[in-house]
Amino acid sequence: MHQELISIIVPIFNTEKYLHQCLNSILSQSYENFECLLINDGSTDASASICREYVAKDARFRYFEKENGGVSSARNLGIERSGGAYITFIDSDDWVEFDYLEVLYSAIIQETADISVSTYRMYEMSTNEWHFHAFRRDYSKRVFSKEELINELVFLNANEFSYGYVSCKLVRKSVLTGIWFNESTHLGEDMEFWFKLYLIAEKSVFSNRDTYVYRRNLKDSRYATLKHIRSDVQQRLNFIAFLRARGMDTDNFVNSLKDELHHIKTNLEFDQLEHRKMMRYIEEVMLLLEVNINP
Repeated sequence: MHQELISIIVPIFNTEKYLHQCLNSILSQSYENFECLLINDGSTDASASICREYVAKDARFRYFEKENGGVSSARNLGIERSGGAYITFIDSDDWVEFDYLEVLYSAIIQETADISVSTYRMYEMSTNEWHFHAFRRDYSKRVFSKEELINELVFLNANEFSYGYVSCKLVRKSVLTGIWFNESTHLGEDMEFWFKLYLIAEKSVFSNRDTYVYRRNLKDSRYATLKHIRSDVQQRLNFIAFLRARGMDTDNFVNSLKDELHHIKTNLEFDQLEHRKMMRYIEEVMLLLEVNINP
């Protein structure tokens, strides 16, 4: 099979502890025709020297430095500088299986799809445990038209995060044209990015393979701030608006948002001013969503 060039975009910010493992997993890919764009987003640790180490020993690695602007701005710079026919994203504190690119590329070519999706497993650092998907599937591969994927997206994304997570996916760069990561959002920029692409891609293919390893540390996890919550709600409203503009059914997404708003509301505390402000915002959105928006 002829191998087209794949651009791997790796945003980096102070991940010196994990960067070697990430880049070694890329270096050992069975699919060899790739370029790896290392985007240093203002790191203050040894990440820069580690990146230069890989650039020096393998011409497929390219290094870029920028002032710290957040992961979305780093990924957007990678998209701008990429030269491949396909693009995938890998976070610098994670790593991938040796056939990560091969699995995604083979599926996208075999099915003449625009987006190829695989899945992942999670390594929980705080407990040294592995987490696998409990969601059972009765298929090893599935092909979706645009309409089929949108219709099932709420269910699919609720059971696992492969469809919304930034990695585990390959997209034709021609489909990506004009779509960018939102540099103003505070939460879920990866889900917003891919959901926008699902509105454009005519065909997507899912491979039931754990090709990606997501590193998590619950000890370092932060609870979502109110700013994050508002950002997430706004993203969901924007997506519903895009669906309506395209004449697509929104019922599943509206009902999912209502459930999320109810959950948020029950966890707000009335004795805090900022929580009361958020309560007003949530109640306003819930009120407006009660209007029958379907003809």
